[in-house]
Amino acid sequence: MSGIDKAAKAAHGRAWSFLIAGEERQFQGNAGYEDVVEESYSYDSTVGNYRRVAVGDLVVVRDSREALGVGYIETLDVVPHQQKLRSRCPKCGSTGFKERVTELPRYRCSPCGTTFDSPKVETILVTTYRAHYGRTWQPLEGCLNRTQLADLSLSRSDQQSIKALDREGTLHAVTDRGVRLPPQERASPAARRQLLDLPGGRRRTTAAARRGQDAFRRALVAQYGLICAVTGSAPAEVLEAAHLRPFATTERHRVEEGLLLRADVHRLFDSSLLTISPELVVRVAPTLLGYGTYSALDASPLCVPRDHALDLNVIKEHYAMTTATW
Repeated sequence: MSGIDKAAKAAHGRAWSFLIAGEERQFQGNAGYEDVVEESYSYDSTVGNYRRVAVGDLVVVRDSREALGVGYIETLDVVPHQQKLRSRCPKCGSTGFKERVTELPRYRCSPCGTTFDSPKVETILVTTYRAHYGRTWQPLEGCLNRTQLADLSLSRSDQQSIKALDREGTLHAVTDRGVRLPPQERASPAARRQLLDLPGGRRRTTAAARRGQDAFRRALVAQYGLICAVTGSAPAEVLEAAHLRPFATTERHRVEEGLLLRADVHRLFDSSLLTISPELVVRVAPTLLGYGTYSALDASPLCVPRDHALDLNVIKEHYAMTTATW
């Protein structure tokens, strides 16, 4: 039994996907929620599955296109008897209407088709919840897309903000894409890092000096997951998009000519101190063989799947040019 199988078998709890606030999340006539994507998720007792979410559950945070990150719920803040404004269609009473950007009247009700400028507003009492998962959060950066998440879902509904997932299948899926979650014990209430001041929202950023570089990296993550082609699974923060042909020469980004590399390995690759043989084996320059960390990489197979997208002719070209300098 593999490590992930043992972890899934031993773990208690369910798995969920949380749809973040924004244009994609249907507020059911309310004003929305404040989510700090990498730390916590807010919802209330009007949201489906709100009773079932619990400490220890696995959560994948998503938008309408892809998975953003994954973690274990460490604590749940529960605040009862909160007032909430909810808007309804003045004709049929539905909350399923959307604001129109380019047309008037301002709103259109999906169930009955009525258009109107002012909804009917009511005040209701709800219990609010905030699920915290920041200590075990791992960014996914789109290495699981909407279709892959749908395959893991236990619900066929596209309207739910909180959707049940196959827990074991989800753990397998993120592991196969190179993500390594810390031990679930890190999600215990005693270990939770207290935030004195919660910002309204934040996100990780990547510096991109070249136009299209960020999109190039995203395409490589979608192709290979969060896996360095030389060293294996690595945190998203240290993975960079590397060109087999110098961008300054080609000025184009092609997945067939790219690899995801750990930052230090990328520097060696660009400095002609490390290359890939036509047999897809890592080769390290003789000048690095005195460094145990890097000499251990020499002759190791490239960490890419059999159905990789690499252009082998470009691999041969890079290998020949690089080894010629050794």
